[in-house]
Amino acid sequence: MPSILLVDDSGLFRGAASEVLRRTGCEALEAAGGTEALDIARQERPSLIVVSAGMKGMTGVDLARVLKADPGFAKTPIVLVGPPGTEAQAQRAGADHTLPLPLDPEAFFATLRRFLQVMPREEARSAVEWSITFWRDGLQHSGTIRDLSRGGFFVRTPVRQPVGARVEVSFDVPVERGVRTIVAEALVVRLGKDGERGLGCRFFQLSAGSKGHLEECLRILALGEAPA
Repeated sequence: MPSILLVDDSGLFRGAASEVLRRTGCEALEAAGGTEALDIARQERPSLIVVSAGMKGMTGVDLARVLKADPGFAKTPIVLVGPPGTEAQAQRAGADHTLPLPLDPEAFFATLRRFLQVMPREEARSAVEWSITFWRDGLQHSGTIRDLSRGGFFVRTPVRQPVGARVEVSFDVPVERGVRTIVAEALVVRLGKDGERGLGCRFFQLSAGSKGHLEECLRILALGEAPA
């Protein structure tokens, strides 16, 4: 299993990147600074290192330069994540690739495919048309949930949220003895395409109870016994 070291001192992209890695089956290693990243890299020997370019103290550029000067990491791909202008700094430091902020999951997938030849795991999805309520920054919104799976869902809604945003969600699901409410925290990983307005979300935090209700609901849907 490939391991990817995510180095980010302010949480700019670690959440979104970790969700992408979970979908590919890759192992996520995390460091909150350059010194910690050096220790983890030397101990774990990750397959790929993704670094925030503008960290305090040892910046991502500094970290890339130190690692690329080490013969043991000369062939380890290093990706710098940062604002416009990062490309020139990355090239001077010997980094292999750059990605802009906010981190786009599809671009990150493409980077994983380029350097590690990994692909996202397919998850069985069930087509539904259920109401969902979600909140961000204290504001309540609504939409229609569809394409439900163990990992996440797509919600049709006119409300725009940025990729990487965390939202609290609540929706009802059928179970064997009635209806139960799923309450969870989700991460926006993509926006609707081809004119479809909505948000593709991955579950970020799901309680044991809600997870059990979701599993039971998906079993019912697989058998074709749930109401539309």
